[in-house]
Amino acid sequence: MKTTNQIEKALKDKIEIEIAAVVDVFIKELDTLQLTYGGSNYYTIISKTNGEKEKKITLLEKYNLRRLLQEMIRENHEEVMLLKKTKQLLAKLEIL
Repeated sequence: MKTTNQIEKALKDKIEIEIAAVVDVFIKELDTLQLTYGGSNYYTIISKTNGEKEKKITLLEKYNLRRLLQEMIRENHEEVMLLKKTKQLLAKLEIL
């Protein structure tokens, strides 16, 4: 039987694949927009918070945009996804 660390790693690997699939859909839609209408491959992300100076990040390649999106989604969703997948796995094990 696998250890809990191996199971957690396997669940995190599945989560990473799921996040990558979400980002892939978004990137494909960007490709479609660019092919249809043209435009730049440069993407600027702007953060404005009340009272703070505007912050900009310019990404020169889609690879960098893809990486940033995956990191953002992972930071915001990985923990809750892991909790839910763990509960689902435990529920399946109790059925057996």
